Amino acid sequence: MIVGRNHVNQKKAQFFRPFGAFFIEITMEFHRLSDAFYAQFGRCEEILTKEDRPYYVLILELDGLTYGIPLRSHITHPYCFIADNSSGQNSGLDYSKAVVIIDSEKYIDPAPITIRQYEYNVYKQREYLINKQFSSYVTLYKKEVRRRLKNPVLPVSALCRFSSLKYFHRELGLALTREN
Repeated sequence: MIVGRNHVNQKKAQFFRPFGAFFIEITMEFHRLSDAFYAQFGRCEEILTKEDRPYYVLILELDGLTYGIPLRSHITHPYCFIADNSSGQNSGLDYSKAVVIIDSEKYIDPAPITIRQYEYNVYKQREYLINKQFSSYVTLYKKEVRRRLKNPVLPVSALCRFSSLKYFHRELGLALTREN
């Protein structure tokens, strides 16, 4: 059941999913990361930055952590959710560039944002799949990091090399290690 009407300028989609005999509320939010976030993490090579505008991110809660998953175009790897490929640009959510948001009040810009209505509808309709895929991505990333900790002579996989999660090992419950 969808609560409220979805407009282009609306930044939240609220709807209810059955959970056993109860309904739980799921909120889908899109925001920008704040200037404070980029001041803290802007030098991290794999965290996306743009001079002219910040990236929009989907805010997602998973295992007690808050993540920001950026919306991107021209995604060419499998660690993503493609919402629009009509112009051949592969626009969607890039799981490999997701970040852990340590302080929501400090690092999430509260200003409303606007995304394309078509993409918004796709994200809203596929929220369960997005949550499941992202959860699988985080699990796979953790498994790969642990595998390399056990055997450091193994080559660094693309999964670890290009992921922005490598800057958040402490928050992910992984041993503090050298950058992978």
